[in-house]
Amino acid sequence: MELRKLDPNRHGRLVAGLFLASADYVRLAEGVEPGPAQAAAFFKGVPPGGDISQSVKVGMFEGAALLGIADMAFGYPAEGDAYIGLMLFAPEARGKGLGRALLALLEEEARARGSERMFIGVIESNPRGRAFWLREGFLPVRRLGPVKVGARAHMVERMGKSLQR
Repeated sequence: MELRKLDPNRHGRLVAGLFLASADYVRLAEGVEPGPAQAAAFFKGVPPGGDISQSVKVGMFEGAALLGIADMAFGYPAEGDAYIGLMLFAPEARGKGLGRALLALLEEEARARGSERMFIGVIESNPRGRAFWLREGFLPVRRLGPVKVGARAHMVERMGKSLQR
């Protein structure tokens, strides 16, 4: 496995392909069929007040195959925080410990940038995702919503984790 920074020009088609392969998640989260819009949003997305130049967009590769992606921004919800906007794996890569491995690398990057806390927003209709974050030490912080995601509106649970050792 290899983690690589993602560039929209070099990796846009691979990221779009991952969203197509992960149609189950796109339907759950956005209520639409996957297409180029998800990849474009991934590369442009930052939380409110975020700086795209300070965000991290990474892919987990096995050879030339893109197995998963993650997006992390800094300074949200408060200065000194890291915020994971998305962590998504192809169906065949799920349940193999790759999420835990990718999260460990994201935590390392966040600490290197001085972040003291890390957050994630989990849509209510994703109980498997919520269970993953709970197992990884994230705790519920705040309930938000309804939040519009694509064609759907979700209640979102913000979960957080201290990065201090």
